[in-house]
Amino acid sequence: MADGKVVGPFEHTRDVNVIMTVVHPRPVIGLGNLLILNLAEAATLNKTKPKDVAPASADDTPQGSQPKNNDSTNTQAGSNDQGSAPKSRAFSNVLSNSDRMNGLLLRKVDTATGSMYREYSNLDAVEVDYAKGTPVYKKAAAYFAQDNHSDRVAVLDYPKDKLEDSLKNFWTFNWTFAIFSENKFSDETVLASNIFEANQDHFLVLQTDDLGTFNPYYGQNFTIGLDHDLDEPMDAAFVGAIATLPVGSTTWKFKALKGITPDEVTVAERAGMDSAHTIGYIISDGRPETSEGFTLSGEYIDLLHGEIWVKTYVGSDLVDLLHKNNKIPYDAEGIRMIKSTIESRLLDAYNRGIIQEIGETGKGDYVVTTTPREEQSLQDKSKRHYGGASFTYHASSAIHTITVNGVVNSDTIMS
Repeated sequence: MADGKVVGPFEHTRDVNVIMTVVHPRPVIGLGNLLILNLAEAATLNKTKPKDVAPASADDTPQGSQPKNNDSTNTQAGSNDQGSAPKSRAFSNVLSNSDRMNGLLLRKVDTATGSMYREYSNLDAVEVDYAKGTPVYKKAAAYFAQDNHSDRVAVLDYPKDKLEDSLKNFWTFNWTFAIFSENKFSDETVLASNIFEANQDHFLVLQTDDLGTFNPYYGQNFTIGLDHDLDEPMDAAFVGAIATLPVGSTTWKFKALKGITPDEVTVAERAGMDSAHTIGYIISDGRPETSEGFTLSGEYIDLLHGEIWVKTYVGSDLVDLLHKNNKIPYDAEGIRMIKSTIESRLLDAYNRGIIQEIGETGKGDYVVTTTPREEQSLQDKSKRHYGGASFTYHASSAIHTITVNGVVNSDTIMS
């Protein structure tokens, strides 16, 4: 209700009342959402209540790489000249009605680093803050052009030398894949790759047109390398086309990318990409396709994506177990509850195609093990901590190439 005032509906003399409820689509909170990392001037927190004024049109601001300051709390919106810093970068964490109508879903300023995280529902929403032709806009446009894009895209503006701390503070927000707004390689890019490798639960996607650029990143499990012309944002299209498909249901090879030009490559060029564990967008057998589906280590994206899924949802289920029960007893019954919870989620993972089947038994290839109370340390029992649960599973695979041997019987008599 407006202004917090509650008004009840009028009563009627009808014998029948039809009560309608509008059910809106649930927000996509999964493991395929995209974050665009964008170097920008530091933002500050504006603690005043935002005013509901219409932000300036994106077309009123000259194009540049610096985001426009269209926050409704700032009177300088859209007034910065090309290449110059905005007069103010003060933003409220509270969204105004204008923000919401423009498609902004979330805005959060980190006062410790000067970074700012925003989620946008569509390309028009992005354009309010980043004009057409800017790097962020181009990446968002390529992302939303794909059939399987999410219901949002996130942008993290971070100041120079603040990438690590900025990522740390927004690591658990609603995204799993990250790209840079500009495909420039530096020590900061190496740092980003190492951050993703250390945490092992998000992917960094990098794009270059020179395979040698990936040499420092060789062996990284959670960095994906794309080999393509930098004039086209293949990285954003790649994530938009595949990442939100159900984990376990797809490989990352053979996919078509809208708005991206496939390359005609030689046998040697294709071998070079495969050897470097990079992915191109190429013509193969007369069709455009993503050339492979692995990270720079050679491990396959779908396998690692499945690993992240299992870790995320096993953890979430155990949190639910703790919260939805008045007490998990520290005895055989409580330990059985923990084991059952893990087994249930691994069965789900098997049904989704994340875990391999044992032969043709219809059973998933996984094992959950728990140790009894008697085997827990005195310290763990004193702290009410149980650390005796573990599991293993065989990850599901996929067929990427096929060889068929044929025999032809001929009636021709050869001398």
